Amino acid sequence: MNHTLDPDLSPIQKQALTCFDSDLLRDVIKGASFDLHQVGKGSFRADMLHISLGKGILDSAHYSNSILTEGTISQDNMSFGFIHDSRDESTFNGNILRKHDVLMGDEGGPLSSCMAEDSHWSSFQFKRDDLLKLGIKLEKDNSKIFHFNKEMREELSCKLGGILNYLEEANDQQILLVKKELLYHHILGIYANALEDTKDISHLKRDDSLFLSKKIRTYLNDHAGQPIQMIDLTALTGKSERTVERIFKKHFGITPYTYLKIHRLHLIRKHLLQRDESVTTNIGDIAMKNGFMQMGYFGSEYKKLFNEMPSQTLRKRY
Repeated sequence: MNHTLDPDLSPIQKQALTCFDSDLLRDVIKGASFDLHQVGKGSFRADMLHISLGKGILDSAHYSNSILTEGTISQDNMSFGFIHDSRDESTFNGNILRKHDVLMGDEGGPLSSCMAEDSHWSSFQFKRDDLLKLGIKLEKDNSKIFHFNKEMREELSCKLGGILNYLEEANDQQILLVKKELLYHHILGIYANALEDTKDISHLKRDDSLFLSKKIRTYLNDHAGQPIQMIDLTALTGKSERTVERIFKKHFGITPYTYLKIHRLHLIRKHLLQRDESVTTNIGDIAMKNGFMQMGYFGSEYKKLFNEMPSQTLRKRY
């Protein structure tokens, strides 16, 4: 991780990750509570920007690989998200998310997303009262995506992208001169203008399958070290196998078994990186405790996901 600016001297922090680190990525959106998994296979890089704007926060990141995120948005702020660029479709609370779409989340609302590889997004946290002062009232529904017309998508991309480009390329002196309050209201005005002046808006609300998909995910997490059969998931939900796979994939972008495998691999990676002499370093024991009975298969899947062997990860521990 590289810090180009001292956070004590500037409201803006820039970071770069050259390998997946769930703990550091968890802090990308301040005030939120997220659990993250690398889903796409291979090496990972993230370039991140965090900007404190007094009453609000602007965060931005580019992920080279697909990331699964599940958790809750900040309890203190509403959030707008904008997809600046994306190779493929992403998902947000079971809805399709495309390039130049805007997503909205309520204070403390749930977020379940699978962000496609080579995605560039930004998140803007703000106070609901400030949006009301601009004449925009949005009902609380915890999940909304705005699909704007072509003209408004291009306008949002130009204005929001221009702000981020300036902040990313500015030198230390220029950044210190940024007027945080003015920037906060400027960005809020950009979103308010889009919502006020555009009639071609469609928004999709969360359906009840989100509850079931999160119930399945919790079960998989709690029983990751045990054998899990599809009958366990159908009994848990009272739904058919096909329905279980469909609703889980709708909200997380992958099947329950693929998620379980990825989750187990992330648990093992976290274990291997623990700097604790009391924690075992026997890779075989660690793999078996996390549901992998065949070491050849485990090693192959681990390398596919993280682009390194478990033994290479273990060496980073020291």
